Amino acid sequence: MNVEPTVRNAARLTYKALHATLSPINDSEYRELLALCRADPTFRRYVEDVAAGMELQILDLSEQRGLIVVPASKDSRFAVRLTDIRSGMTPDQKAALVLAHIAIAAAFFPTTDGLDDDNYSPPPASVATCRDTLYALARRLKETSDLPPDVPPELAPGWETISALPVAIPSGQRASHASVVGVVKIALNQMSQNGLVRLDRDAEDEAAATYTPTFRLRVQLRELALRRLYEMAQLATTERKAA
Repeated sequence: MNVEPTVRNAARLTYKALHATLSPINDSEYRELLALCRADPTFRRYVEDVAAGMELQILDLSEQRGLIVVPASKDSRFAVRLTDIRSGMTPDQKAALVLAHIAIAAAFFPTTDGLDDDNYSPPPASVATCRDTLYALARRLKETSDLPPDVPPELAPGWETISALPVAIPSGQRASHASVVGVVKIALNQMSQNGLVRLDRDAEDEAAATYTPTFRLRVQLRELALRRLYEMAQLATTERKAA
């Protein structure tokens, strides 16, 4: 198939980028569109214009990893708000889930050096490691009297909730909001569905299951709006390892 440098194909490439789990490895049209975007400056401008018109920002483009886009602003139609997260959840549960996403990211990338080095491949992280990082982050936030201004106050019920939850519940009740492990599992399932992590090794004991991050997670973390909160999670990870 030979693709032409048209606006329609630029929109087609952007459409494929919005399917987070789609890989160029298994999609020949996707690969050809990516190759054209890298080789043809005019087509690249079309892609950038389509993305900008949809309030999307291009973070990365490669024939191996695909086109990675994120919302260009918090007002973008593609931006996620607390009110958008999983219907049927209370505000406290939604806030706890946001903190779980941050803690999981910090478990994979506890230092900025690892995040910025494309040649660094972080080792798999277990659910237990992510659980401990989330609990340490919640405790740190709860004990901090003067929170940084860029930590949203609506997340406060989240760290209160995490601090009050049991670590785990019987294995018959999997991936629920009734335990810290359950919250972590829900977050990991969401991240897997969005192409941010992959299951590395399953286990009968759900806390022993391990996950690996994708390149998509790495580039999205570099543009993270909640930077100070992520740094606090990194610090919580470092202190937990030193303890």
